[in-house]
Amino acid sequence: MTDERAFEGTAFLGLARSSKKDPYRLGLFAQHLERGERPTVFLPIQGGTLLVTDRRILQFRPHLDIAGPWNVRRFLGYDLERAADRSDVRHVEYRAAPPSPDGGSRVLEERLLLSTSEGSQEVLLSRGPQAVLTSEEVRLLRTAILDDQAK
Repeated sequence: MTDERAFEGTAFLGLARSSKKDPYRLGLFAQHLERGERPTVFLPIQGGTLLVTDRRILQFRPHLDIAGPWNVRRFLGYDLERAADRSDVRHVEYRAAPPSPDGGSRVLEERLLLSTSEGSQEVLLSRGPQAVLTSEEVRLLRTAILDDQAK
Protein backbone atom coordinates (compact mmCIF):
# COMPACT_ATOMS: atom_id res chain seq x y z
CA MET A 1 0.00 0.00 0.00
CA THR A 2 1.45 3.35 -0.96
CA ASP A 3 -1.17 5.59 0.58
CA GLU A 4 -2.28 6.64 4.05
CA ARG A 5 -3.90 3.25 4.70
CA ALA A 6 -0.39 1.82 5.17
CA PHE A 7 -0.35 3.59 8.56
CA GLU A 8 -3.29 1.71 10.07
CA GLY A 9 -1.99 0.12 13.27
CA THR A 10 1.08 2.39 13.42
CA ALA A 11 2.11 3.79 16.82
CA PHE A 12 2.32 7.59 16.72
CA LEU A 13 4.83 8.73 19.34
CA GLY A 14 6.04 12.02 20.79
CA LEU A 15 4.30 15.07 19.40
CA ALA A 16 2.40 12.86 16.93
CA ARG A 17 0.54 11.01 19.72
CA SER A 18 -2.17 13.67 19.92
CA SER A 19 -1.91 15.36 16.53
CA LYS A 20 -4.34 14.99 13.66
CA LYS A 21 -3.37 12.17 11.28
CA ASP A 22 -3.50 14.02 7.95
CA PRO A 23 -4.14 11.46 5.17
CA TYR A 24 -2.36 13.59 2.55
CA ARG A 25 0.78 13.92 4.68
CA LEU A 26 0.82 10.21 5.56
CA GLY A 27 0.43 9.41 1.86
CA LEU A 28 3.61 11.39 1.12
CA PHE A 29 5.54 9.15 3.54
CA ALA A 30 3.88 6.02 2.17
CA GLN A 31 5.32 6.74 -1.29
CA HIS A 32 8.76 5.85 0.10
CA LEU A 33 7.71 2.41 1.35
CA GLU A 34 8.68 -0.74 -0.49
CA ARG A 35 6.01 -3.16 -1.64
CA GLY A 36 4.54 -4.93 1.40
CA GLU A 37 6.49 -2.81 3.90
CA ARG A 38 4.48 -1.88 7.00
CA PRO A 39 5.17 1.16 9.23
CA THR A 40 5.18 0.36 12.96
CA VAL A 41 6.31 3.66 14.56
CA PHE A 42 5.90 7.27 13.41
CA LEU A 43 7.88 9.91 15.34
CA PRO A 44 8.31 13.61 14.51
CA ILE A 45 11.94 14.55 15.25
CA GLN A 46 14.06 17.70 15.18
CA GLY A 47 13.84 18.92 11.58
CA GLY A 48 12.07 15.86 10.20
CA THR A 49 10.38 12.54 10.88
CA LEU A 50 11.59 9.10 11.95
CA LEU A 51 9.65 6.15 10.60
CA VAL A 52 10.29 2.60 11.76
CA THR A 53 8.87 -0.10 9.51
CA ASP A 54 8.90 -3.87 9.75
CA ARG A 55 12.09 -3.76 7.59
CA ARG A 56 13.85 -0.41 7.89
CA ILE A 57 14.45 2.73 9.92
CA LEU A 58 13.80 5.78 7.74
CA GLN A 59 14.66 9.41 8.45
CA PHE A 60 12.87 12.06 6.40
CA ARG A 61 13.37 15.80 5.91
CA PRO A 62 10.84 18.16 4.33
CA HIS A 63 11.56 18.98 0.69
CA LEU A 64 11.21 22.73 0.20
CA ASP A 65 11.52 24.50 -3.14
CA ILE A 66 12.90 28.03 -2.85
CA ALA A 67 11.89 30.25 -5.72
CA GLY A 68 11.57 33.88 -6.64
CA PRO A 69 13.20 37.06 -5.43
CA TRP A 70 11.56 36.76 -2.00
CA ASN A 71 12.92 33.25 -1.41
CA VAL A 72 9.42 31.90 -0.98
CA ARG A 73 9.51 28.30 0.19
CA ARG A 74 7.05 25.80 -1.18
CA PHE A 75 6.56 22.39 0.41
CA LEU A 76 6.98 19.57 -2.13
CA GLY A 77 6.92 16.50 0.11
CA TYR A 78 9.51 14.54 2.04
CA ASP A 79 13.01 13.42 1.08
CA LEU A 80 14.48 10.23 2.46
CA GLU A 81 17.64 11.43 4.20
CA ARG A 82 18.84 8.17 5.80
CA ALA A 83 17.76 4.55 5.83
CA ALA A 84 19.02 1.55 7.76
CA ASP A 85 17.89 -2.05 7.69
CA ARG A 86 16.49 -3.05 11.07
CA SER A 87 18.34 -6.36 10.78
CA ASP A 88 21.67 -4.44 10.86
CA VAL A 89 20.91 -2.71 14.18
CA ARG A 90 22.61 -4.44 17.11
CA HIS A 91 21.93 -2.00 19.95
CA VAL A 92 19.69 1.02 20.59
CA GLU A 93 20.49 3.64 23.21
CA TYR A 94 18.28 6.57 24.20
CA ARG A 95 19.84 9.65 25.80
CA ALA A 96 18.19 12.76 27.21
CA ALA A 97 20.76 15.29 28.44
CA PRO A 98 21.84 18.93 28.11
CA PRO A 99 23.84 19.57 24.91
CA SER A 100 27.01 20.37 26.86
CA PRO A 101 28.46 18.48 29.82
CA ASP A 102 28.76 21.61 32.00
CA GLY A 103 25.00 21.46 32.65
CA GLY A 104 24.53 25.23 32.38
CA SER A 105 21.84 24.92 29.74
CA ARG A 106 18.10 24.67 30.30
CA VAL A 107 17.81 22.86 26.99
CA LEU A 108 17.45 19.10 26.90
CA GLU A 109 18.40 17.06 23.83
CA GLU A 110 16.89 13.65 23.19
CA ARG A 111 19.06 11.43 21.01
CA LEU A 112 18.76 7.92 19.65
CA LEU A 113 22.05 6.07 19.12
CA LEU A 114 21.91 3.07 16.79
CA SER A 115 24.81 0.62 16.73
CA THR A 116 24.92 -1.18 13.41
CA SER A 117 27.26 -3.61 11.72
CA GLU A 118 28.73 -0.62 9.82
CA GLY A 119 29.24 1.69 12.83
CA SER A 120 26.94 3.94 14.79
CA GLN A 121 24.29 6.43 13.75
CA GLU A 122 22.89 9.21 15.89
CA VAL A 123 19.47 10.79 15.48
CA LEU A 124 18.53 14.04 17.23
CA LEU A 125 14.95 13.41 18.33
CA SER A 126 14.16 16.70 20.06
CA ARG A 127 15.68 19.79 21.57
CA GLY A 128 13.71 21.77 24.13
CA PRO A 129 12.97 22.45 27.78
CA GLN A 130 11.79 18.90 28.46
CA ALA A 131 11.78 15.42 26.97
CA VAL A 132 9.11 14.69 24.36
CA LEU A 133 9.11 10.89 24.67
CA THR A 134 7.69 9.12 27.70
CA SER A 135 9.55 6.13 29.16
CA GLU A 136 6.87 3.85 27.67
CA GLU A 137 7.40 5.40 24.22
CA VAL A 138 11.17 4.91 24.51
CA ARG A 139 10.56 1.23 25.33
CA LEU A 140 8.14 0.90 22.39
CA LEU A 141 10.60 2.58 20.00
CA ARG A 142 13.48 0.37 21.13
CA THR A 143 11.30 -2.75 20.79
CA ALA A 144 10.10 -1.71 17.31
CA ILE A 145 13.70 -1.36 16.14
CA LEU A 146 15.22 -4.46 17.73
CA ASP A 147 12.38 -6.97 17.91
CA ASP A 148 11.73 -9.31 14.97
CA GLN A 149 8.01 -9.23 15.75
CA ALA A 150 7.52 -5.46 16.28
CA LYS A 151 3.90 -4.60 16.90
